[in-house]
Amino acid sequence: MATINYRLQKISEDLFIKYGSKEREYIELKIVNFKSNIKAYFGAGVSEILVFGSFKRDTILPRKFDESSDIDVLIVFNQAQNEFTPETYRNQLKRFAAAKYPTTTVLKDHPSVVLEMSNIKFDLVPCRQSNSFWSTTYQIPNKNGSWMDTDPKGFSEKLTASNNKYASIVKPIVRLMKCWNAFNGYPYATFELEQIIADMNFTNDNYQTGFLYAIDKLPTYNLPDYQAKKIETLRNNGNWIKEYLERDNQEKAIEVVCRILGVTLT
Repeated sequence: MATINYRLQKISEDLFIKYGSKEREYIELKIVNFKSNIKAYFGAGVSEILVFGSFKRDTILPRKFDESSDIDVLIVFNQAQNEFTPETYRNQLKRFAAAKYPTTTVLKDHPSVVLEMSNIKFDLVPCRQSNSFWSTTYQIPNKNGSWMDTDPKGFSEKLTASNNKYASIVKPIVRLMKCWNAFNGYPYATFELEQIIADMNFTNDNYQTGFLYAIDKLPTYNLPDYQAKKIETLRNNGNWIKEYLERDNQEKAIEVVCRILGVTLT
């Protein structure tokens, strides 16, 4: 019979949008078409288009596991337009979406404009560059209607370094925990959850021990009571897994894993 470690590995693989798969090829084609439309609409007004976020980190979930999965795109407007406010840029992106995708739902969702297609969602983040003698900084809208610095590549590099350090189990564990998060109504913001897991120490862990360790280490401070209770329920289930493993009952432990993640045992 399969062990819980093997089962967690296989589930994490199912949660990965594999290179060469139809879903990834569909997304990549949509990205190419989207970039072409941006360039055609804005011309020299846009200096750079950066796809970033979970899709680039290989931690995005297939939409059948997370309907909120989206493709984060940084739209970098050129220096000549730096005097515009963030809201001006967002309005420009909304007009672009309405013009190029008239049958698609277009929403404003700070700090971005969300373009919802039938099988894919783009999260368009307006961006400008702040140049100094030493460096170029990307800036995106903050909650006060002004700008804040961001590093669209920095966290991806951090997560990849952590994944490489800990025997390539960190990204799979991120996907597993994001699956639980989506199944339970998002107690954590998805990016926040990735950051939390990236900071964990998975020394000598495998899928099983790393998964249980991540459950134990999830923070509950600053969470509303109803969200903290979901973490408490998760920990209780994690304790049941440990109990079944102590009894050498892999089958029951796997059943609890599937219940946690909301996946069907196959």
